[in-house]
Amino acid sequence: KKISFDCIVAKQAPESKVLSFVATAEQISKIARISRVGRGENQELFGFQRSQIGNHINEIHDYLETDDAVLPNAIILAFTNGVEFKDSASGKSGVLEIELRDEPVGLIVDGQQRFSALSMLEEKDFEVFVSALICKDDDELQKQFILINNTKPLAKELIYELLPTVDGLPPRLSGRSFASNLAQELNFLKDGVFEGLIKIHTNPSGI
Repeated sequence: KKISFDCIVAKQAPESKVLSFVATAEQISKIARISRVGRGENQELFGFQRSQIGNHINEIHDYLETDDAVLPNAIILAFTNGVEFKDSASGKSGVLEIELRDEPVGLIVDGQQRFSALSMLEEKDFEVFVSALICKDDDELQKQFILINNTKPLAKELIYELLPTVDGLPPRLSGRSFASNLAQELNFLKDGVFEGLIKIHTNPSGI
């Protein structure tokens, strides 16, 4: 099963494709999901999204319920597989086909609070702009998440914790990667003297 969207194309990086289309929250929920940052059994880092902010989501939802509500900001999705883009003759537009699986193939890179608020609408068929980034692999997706969100008020401790997992970042970010990696190694070293003591995004109980 697949779902299709008519898109316009932006000519940008040769190894990534950037598309824009219009979708409802219901359609977005079928093709993308929020990946919360956390730690696995072996303390390996997974995901990249911060926890939801309930009050902020409720404020957006209450506004969207009004008759004159508009939301021009696009929700940004990223894909590494499960998608196929068919160019038009002009090369400036086309059709994006996305596979429908039990777990959505895409990830919400930016706009999770807006998406959550949109998902709460019950009697309103509200469409939003979606920017889709088709990445070559998971490393490129992680890199784009950091670069996109670093210009916005995202929790710095989350950005710093993700830095060691990504290459090719600007010097002002990559320069902090070694210190972040060292802190994480000490924090999750089994039976180490600092085990679980360092406060980071995935270990908020640390000091």
